[in-house]
Amino acid sequence: MKENSRILAIDIFRGLTIAGMILVNNPGGGEENSYSPLLHADWFGLTPTDLIFPSFMFIMGITTYLSLRKFNFSWSWLCARKIAKRAFLLWAIGLAISCLIMLSRGRIDFTHLRILGVLPRLGICYGLAAAIALSVKHKFIPWLIVIMFAAYYIILELGNGYAHDATNIIAIIDDAILGNNHVYKWETPDPEGILSTIPALAHVLIGFCIGKVLTKLKTLDEKIERLFVYGTILLFVGYTFQYLCPISKKLWTPTFAMVCCGFGALFLALFTIGIDKKGNQQNKTVTFFQVFGVNPLALYVISDLLLIPLSILPIVNGSTIQQVTYDAFSAILPLKAASLAWAILYLLINWAIGYWMYKKKIYIKL
Repeated sequence: MKENSRILAIDIFRGLTIAGMILVNNPGGGEENSYSPLLHADWFGLTPTDLIFPSFMFIMGITTYLSLRKFNFSWSWLCARKIAKRAFLLWAIGLAISCLIMLSRGRIDFTHLRILGVLPRLGICYGLAAAIALSVKHKFIPWLIVIMFAAYYIILELGNGYAHDATNIIAIIDDAILGNNHVYKWETPDPEGILSTIPALAHVLIGFCIGKVLTKLKTLDEKIERLFVYGTILLFVGYTFQYLCPISKKLWTPTFAMVCCGFGALFLALFTIGIDKKGNQQNKTVTFFQVFGVNPLALYVISDLLLIPLSILPIVNGSTIQQVTYDAFSAILPLKAASLAWAILYLLINWAIGYWMYKKKIYIKL
């Protein structure tokens, strides 16, 4: 491997996270018929599913370093325009998808449109992380991460921040700024709310700092070793401090961010060994996830758009294609297995679209 060359495992890990998000977001029989590892923790705790989206954000932090390095981490009109465009498009596409789904169910009701969400969180955190990377000396970013974690922890402690109801300071701030009609209706407080953007941004910056270290190291063995070291430290600190600050994805607690980044670093180290170090770049499994990795956001958006014809619109005798297919699966499989079978089929449909784009060398970048 050439010095400082980009490791393929980053793209494969990113592809795995996108595939994972598509899989867990689209169970055939709903959450009540899903296997527990494919569900988020109710409030506190950690499941495999809880690691997927945060792992993507961790990788986003690494790739943010790689992309801004081209601009020598200096502000320019071209660089600022690129950052602003990408951040805005992520947010706007998220809102557009919500509008389309509402329209497919009858009409667009802007008075109840959720302003934040997964794609808006990506856009906000990317934009802020990139701005910090261009404005702050990199040696100070780890200290900034500590300050953000500490500030958010204090807010949680003083603002009834662990309550699973409307008295939580996170819910109060969201309602005051966004309005009660523009937050997530199935969870209080909103899991992608305003205040939890603080630790989510720190989460991305951890990835940025690790991306910087990986780029500076010359050999693949050094990169792998450092990933293992940082991953172990983050896991140790996160799990140690969970007794003061519980691990919770829906609150995006500092301990949750550290544990997820710790796992992310360890997984990336293992993937780097299996793919880059052992020369398995052409392995079929690697190619499967590379399809998602080279067009991650495009395929995530496509997976949301496909919900309209497959899972929302009644096309087959008043039922959706998803319902008909799930019923067929459930006739021969246990309900949870049938739900997973639909999720896998839906994942493969999206992969087929991605594979066509991959073969045609169509790469959609925001």
